[in-house]
Amino acid sequence: MTDIFEPARLGPLTLRNRTIKAATFEGMTKGALVTDDLIEFHRAHAAGGVAMTTVAYCAVAPDGRTEYDQIHWRPEAMPGLRRLTDAVHAEGAAASAQIGHAGPVANGRSNGVPGIAPSKSFNPMSMQMTRAATRADIERVTKAHANAALMAIEAGFDAVEIHLGHNYFASSFLSPKINKRTDEYGGSLANRAKVALAPAPSARPSATASRSSPS
Repeated sequence: MTDIFEPARLGPLTLRNRTIKAATFEGMTKGALVTDDLIEFHRAHAAGGVAMTTVAYCAVAPDGRTEYDQIHWRPEAMPGLRRLTDAVHAEGAAASAQIGHAGPVANGRSNGVPGIAPSKSFNPMSMQMTRAATRADIERVTKAHANAALMAIEAGFDAVEIHLGHNYFASSFLSPKINKRTDEYGGSLANRAKVALAPAPSARPSATASRSSPS
């Protein structure tokens, strides 16, 4: 039987054991920036013995937030994120960043722009209609994921988790109930999966990437 306290390999990482603190909304990012409370939250998990702690949803673009105070990747957020990873590493644990774009679940009212979805739909989060993503939107959001992953590496994260659940941008394309497109991103499963299976960004050997399962 596998001992959960034995070291484990995750891609290029060697974790000190087999326990990972999953991404859960912390509510500690006032101004869409890292706070001392957020750093202490993850440092405490690291001190408690987890092998890796995951910083919950960091939007790859401002319009990908589900609420105004969520972190989105930009230069102003980098110093706080580096302080967070340094604190986790000091306790002997690894740090992972969950990245994604909320797409049809994004809060258009607080973000100042309508959410984007595979097809036009109603967003109960903001009580607004979303708009159908254009090819330019898809390319922009895909590139934003790549940029976010590279910024995560610069901030000292050991791993990146791509959000692929909750009807966020990538997972919404997979759903035939949400995705009514008739172009190359709609119809067959192979077409609907093109956004989720977009080539992963190149990264340094010291970082690993994964896609989170829908929950």
